[in-house]
Amino acid sequence: MEEQASRARKHFERAMELSKGTDASPLVALAEAVTIQTQEAKEFDSLLNRALAIDPDANPDIRLENLVMQRRARWLLSRKAELFLLEEPASVPSE
Repeated sequence: MEEQASRARKHFERAMELSKGTDASPLVALAEAVTIQTQEAKEFDSLLNRALAIDPDANPDIRLENLVMQRRARWLLSRKAELFLLEEPASVPSE
């Protein structure tokens, strides 16, 4: 899995470079394909929030794609509790 994650990150960097940061797809794809598998919740949040911050009108050729990916990002964020094994807060022993 580590090798696949490394390759995915390389492709992600290249896709972001080519789109000049105007395409939400690589952000959502990396969040969904890698950070869930590796249980990196903070990176998951960061990637999806970056996808949501993209102005769909910045690149009219992929406006619809960005709107769809932003919808997917919101959906993924709404299901974070189901996707990540978040640590339970430590219980305080009662006296």
